[in-house]
Amino acid sequence: MDRRTSAAIFLLLLAVLSTDGMSLRGLGLDLRCRCIETESRKIGKLIESVELFPPSSHCKDTEIIATLKGTGKEICLDTSAPWVKKVIEKILANQKP
Repeated sequence: MDRRTSAAIFLLLLAVLSTDGMSLRGLGLDLRCRCIETESRKIGKLIESVELFPPSSHCKDTEIIATLKGTGKEICLDTSAPWVKKVIEKILANQKP
């Protein structure tokens, strides 16, 4: 690989990583925390699905991302909210064999 090809690949990678709001989760790359803001209001009836992401080398926080019914919008849930803690308990209970 010559220097121009290497430089082009590097610039492309840099552009992808610096794009604000872009998720690289689909590529298996988690380079930072996904949740900047969280929702603490009870919205349980609006939720279609929930994903729980444990702390990792790129993010020290446990993150819970809910997908809303109808819109498909993803929002981060406040892990300290009592109703969210119940959601976490349900998820963990369902994961046990």
